[in-house]
Amino acid sequence: MYSVLGWLNVVILGVILSPFALNFLNRKFFKTQNRLFRDTVKFLRRLHKPFGVAMAVLALVHGYLAMGGIRLHTGSLLYASIFVTALLGGSFYKLKKRSLFVWHKRMAFLSFLLLLLHLFYPSALFYLLN
Repeated sequence: MYSVLGWLNVVILGVILSPFALNFLNRKFFKTQNRLFRDTVKFLRRLHKPFGVAMAVLALVHGYLAMGGIRLHTGSLLYASIFVTALLGGSFYKLKKRSLFVWHKRMAFLSFLLLLLHLFYPSALFYLLN
């Protein structure tokens, strides 16, 4: 069950990152003004916040089921970065301070890198600490 939750979190993260990725690709390469494209990005933006909350909850459940409790692991580092990313995003939404948005994006990038570490080398902390 924990592996299903893990892959569900990867899919959710893909949906969460897709508006940013689509806008970036459009700005740099496509430069389209297509209405369908704009409507798709708008729809994905509406999913961003609820999927972020869902991912924060599901990631905690995934880690608990996989490890049998809360332990130091690459997944716990990933969860901490996701949680900080969500806090920065929520703070930006409430306070509308540009610096919070900039740090939200930076933490999202760090979360993505930690996801790659967690997927490809999940026991990295075990080897570093022993």
